[in-house]
Amino acid sequence: GLGDSLRMVLLGGDWVGLDQPRRLRALVPGCRFVALGGMTEAAVHSTVFEVEETDPAWRSVPYGVPLRNMRARVVDGWGRDCPDLVPGELWIGGPGVANGYRGDAERTADRFVDHDGERWYRSGDLARYRPDGLLEFLGRADHQVKIGGHRIELGEVESALEDDPAVL
Repeated sequence: GLGDSLRMVLLGGDWVGLDQPRRLRALVPGCRFVALGGMTEAAVHSTVFEVEETDPAWRSVPYGVPLRNMRARVVDGWGRDCPDLVPGELWIGGPGVANGYRGDAERTADRFVDHDGERWYRSGDLARYRPDGLLEFLGRADHQVKIGGHRIELGEVESALEDDPAVL
């Protein structure tokens, strides 16, 4: 059966629900569960966390810690590091960070920044560091949503609807 051969399950997404590891353990006892977090602009996965036990105080499975050679910062509106437990924008750095958006210099300049000689991707995600060093995903800082794995800017949808004469 599946439980005889499956050794590890990788859980991905911004928000990995606390019920997922429990449900998977019921199906495949002894299997390891590893949560991966990140975004396309930073090589898809930038953080990792092996889920052994879930803490009832968690909102979701933590993002974890940066993968080897990747870095993560949680910063305030001025790009300064936030203290533990203080929410801020998640920035990702390291060799996995893209050069920018092809053909979109304005968006590239907004999302990819240099800080202390290193290139960072401003994710638009709200996060915080816990005192144990784990990153916790808190949601989006903007009006972007993800549907079926695709990022949707709600302002663009609203604008398109306002421009359509068939929509009252």
